[in-house]
Amino acid sequence: MVNVGTDQRHTAIATQQQQQQQRRRRQAPFSSRIQAGQQLARNLSEYAGNDDVVVLSVSRGGAVVGSVVASMLGENIPHWYYKVQTIPCQQMPRLSLGSVAGDGSVRLDNMVAQSLGIQTTDPQLLRQISAINRRLRHDQAAFHKTAPSSEQLQGRVVIVVDDLVEAGDTMREAIMHLRHCFDARRIIVAAPVCLADLRKQLQRHVEGVVDIVSPLYVGAVSQWYAGGANVLPCERQVLALMFSRANNRFDNA
Repeated sequence: MVNVGTDQRHTAIATQQQQQQQRRRRQAPFSSRIQAGQQLARNLSEYAGNDDVVVLSVSRGGAVVGSVVASMLGENIPHWYYKVQTIPCQQMPRLSLGSVAGDGSVRLDNMVAQSLGIQTTDPQLLRQISAINRRLRHDQAAFHKTAPSSEQLQGRVVIVVDDLVEAGDTMREAIMHLRHCFDARRIIVAAPVCLADLRKQLQRHVEGVVDIVSPLYVGAVSQWYAGGANVLPCERQVLALMFSRANNRFDNA
């Protein structure tokens, strides 16, 4: 026997949730990461046409923003997806021993390792690094056939892009990794949304921070992007175009 009352309540709840989602989309400052990237590129206009500039995106959402930024700054400006992952300490998972990037480069914090009695040649540590490296290479392959080399970043102005910077862990790891493993001339952090307190912290470690809004509280992704955390169909098209352009550049190099 069908419980009509229960079905009606479920329908009402679903309708209410749909209406709330539609209201959030109308209120979100950015209709998509494409729009956010266009606005961010205008704030980065001083780097337009500069052959020394390289754009690196540190997340999937950031790759959409970064792709738009790179194309608006100049057709010859390289853009790479550049994910960096921490090496967590087995005994204390919240403590980082360093980081691994999609190009296979490794940054080890020797002071932390030594304080814990961990040798850089420790088999367990090496296995851990190898496992992280495999995951990153698989992730990187969805965007490029290759990752940027030290020669391609040396002496360049590196614009590190994400779609939203709140906790800042991903961005901080990327900055430390670039400082340690590559001789970038300048590092510029760029994001449509960057938490105000974090913005001040990042400014102490890079040559510039460029954003569109810098709120005291960030909250849910849906507060800023109409599609929320999901990558929209139009944004997936940008990622597909990014993959095609990057690999054509690699094939013709």
